[in-house]
Amino acid sequence: MIPLAPWFLLATLAAVIPVVLHLISRQKAKDLPFSTLRFLRISVQKTRRRRRIHDALLMLVRMAVLVLIAVGLSELRLTSFKSLLARGESAAVIILDNSASMGVVDEGRVRFETALGAVQQILREIPEGNQVGLLLTSGPAFPEAGKLHRFHAPILEILNQCGPTAEGADLGLRLRQARRLLAASNAVNKDIYIVSDQQAASWKAALAEKPSSEGLSEEEQKALEIPLTIVDCHRTPQSNQAVREVQVEAPVPVVGLQGKALVKVYNAFSAEQSRLVELYVDDAKVATSPALAIPADGEITYAFSLPFQRGGILRGEVRLVGEDGGKFDDRRFFTLEVHQNIPIALVGPQRHDIAYLDDTFYLEHALAPRRGSWALQGNRLTLSDLLAQSGWNYRVLYLVNLPALEPAAAERVRTYIETGGHVVWICGENVQPEAYNQMHQQAANGLLPALLGEVRAATAGSGRDSWHIAYLDKEHPALRQFLEPVALYQSVLVYKHIRVDAGPQSGATVLARLDDGEPLMVHKRIGRGTTTLLGTSAHVGWTNFPLRPIFLPLLARFTFHLVGTESVQRGSIAGLPLVVDFEPTNRPLSVEVIPPSGVPRRMPNKGEDGQAAPTFRYDETHEPGIYTLRLLEGTTPSQLAYAVNPDPDESLSATVDREEFAQWAKPAEVIYADNPEDLSDVFRRRREGDQDLWPWFLTAVLMVLVFETFLSNRLSPKQQDEQLQQLPPGMRRRARTPAEVRA
Repeated sequence: MIPLAPWFLLATLAAVIPVVLHLISRQKAKDLPFSTLRFLRISVQKTRRRRRIHDALLMLVRMAVLVLIAVGLSELRLTSFKSLLARGESAAVIILDNSASMGVVDEGRVRFETALGAVQQILREIPEGNQVGLLLTSGPAFPEAGKLHRFHAPILEILNQCGPTAEGADLGLRLRQARRLLAASNAVNKDIYIVSDQQAASWKAALAEKPSSEGLSEEEQKALEIPLTIVDCHRTPQSNQAVREVQVEAPVPVVGLQGKALVKVYNAFSAEQSRLVELYVDDAKVATSPALAIPADGEITYAFSLPFQRGGILRGEVRLVGEDGGKFDDRRFFTLEVHQNIPIALVGPQRHDIAYLDDTFYLEHALAPRRGSWALQGNRLTLSDLLAQSGWNYRVLYLVNLPALEPAAAERVRTYIETGGHVVWICGENVQPEAYNQMHQQAANGLLPALLGEVRAATAGSGRDSWHIAYLDKEHPALRQFLEPVALYQSVLVYKHIRVDAGPQSGATVLARLDDGEPLMVHKRIGRGTTTLLGTSAHVGWTNFPLRPIFLPLLARFTFHLVGTESVQRGSIAGLPLVVDFEPTNRPLSVEVIPPSGVPRRMPNKGEDGQAAPTFRYDETHEPGIYTLRLLEGTTPSQLAYAVNPDPDESLSATVDREEFAQWAKPAEVIYADNPEDLSDVFRRRREGDQDLWPWFLTAVLMVLVFETFLSNRLSPKQQDEQLQQLPPGMRRRARTPAEVRA
């Protein structure tokens, strides 16, 4: 027990006051001779002893009242016996939150600067020679972090180099690390300090599950009881808005089209705010939004038009205009690969003298709907033209109404498919099912998605003049865009087609069916490539498909899907690694990484066997921006771009509930420091204990006073005096006892 106001203990000297008063009040009585008193001598002695005992007891009670009051005013607190015996043996771990939310201006000062001042106060409280460690929540790793040191120099060096980052924080993870550090320490006194703004997102993962002692050693179980001091740096933050998300909507990101950049802006302030947002593409500003009214603690979405004017990697950025309380969340990056001049081969019979009678006429116009810059570069070839080329750099081969291929040609097509090419077979008068099946079987079943059946035509004798498409695969990325309205595909009529045996044994997927259930379009993956067959023609002789509105967009979308031009945004959160998985035939031996700083770094990508590794990992993503990865050696040179952005949850204003946290942290005691600029009161409480004994002393004083009143009334001769008042004056003295007369 330690008094916080020891000067009040001098007031215990007041306990002599009842003694002095007791001695003063003892007056010697006059002796009066009464002959009858000699018979009461024995009774007088007994009465005198009892009265002295009562007087002494009453004096002690009054002394106790004064002592208790003096001790209570000294603010006596209960401290641990262990800390009294071993004050010099202590170990402490400081968890310093340097996530993005600590970069917010709070009460005119950046939170992290306030946190640094709090850490320095903690270090001054821990004498040199005691063990102290520092854990940062994010940012680059420091060799001396996460270790217990006897001197402060390594800790101060880290503090001089670190700062707030754009990354998130997992305080629960750091708390487990701190407990493991202290579990390995032999110090008697152990403390954990968490200097943070107590953002709810930082504790989300930890609060989701209660800490368990299962599987822990005895020392690790004891570490769960180490008290936690929370230095809360969240007070009155400045108004802050954040770009939380940028999503590019582009069904087909190709040159000549345009998409949308959907921007979500969040307001972390308690009042509605108005902000402007700018869109940048390749470091050039292309658009500015009108003033956006963002509700308090809410968000708003604004859509920018995003034209695709060139091919290659599009590097975009969205910025908030003006300044606010946070510096990391005012901008957000995005990347998108825009495709251009994708080589496509349209292989058909000899050209017809009349252009619109050519088998590939409608197909050419569907895949090249506009002049000038366009994503697909169609090349009209004959089969002999195609075979004359030594290497096929075409992404897709459309083989239209061709007779069955010769074995050598069939083998080249099979190899093309297995190595990642895509072939689309379109039927017509030149397609003979039996010859095609034989070609397919001779090529080790590596050409067609399924075997062909007979040619079927709608005639007057069959009771109908056509079939219509009644089914599209709703799971296929290219076809599910055309499911509504149903008239879009149900208006396609088929007058003649070749049956396809696309049963379960074929392993093929039916993409389209006729109204009688017959497969019309069948798809199958072979090796690294695909093969697709359309059971009808691409001309008006067998179907009205080329004349329907669905023909052009469906063929274009299906082609884009085959070559992999879907909208893919590669991105990550600051602090998380970039992980790239490679195909077996496309593994580089080295990768050159160009971070936002522009300083390239070449890194090997080899496994233990010296061969190219299937996965590349890059961990140094602490700086927001666009990271370019160039794949070198052992593969076709190419590059990937990743947008690394701050953790969007770091912009949220919610803090962790203290009662919920205290329940979660049990059996550890949790002490909050609401003034990070002055921790003296917290240190005093940690040093002297938090159990204030003043309420107990006050209770004791009240109880003693009640006992004193009862005791004084018990000994008072009040009742006897009242009886004497009823006697005649001459009889009153005769009625008094000898003891009362002597007193």
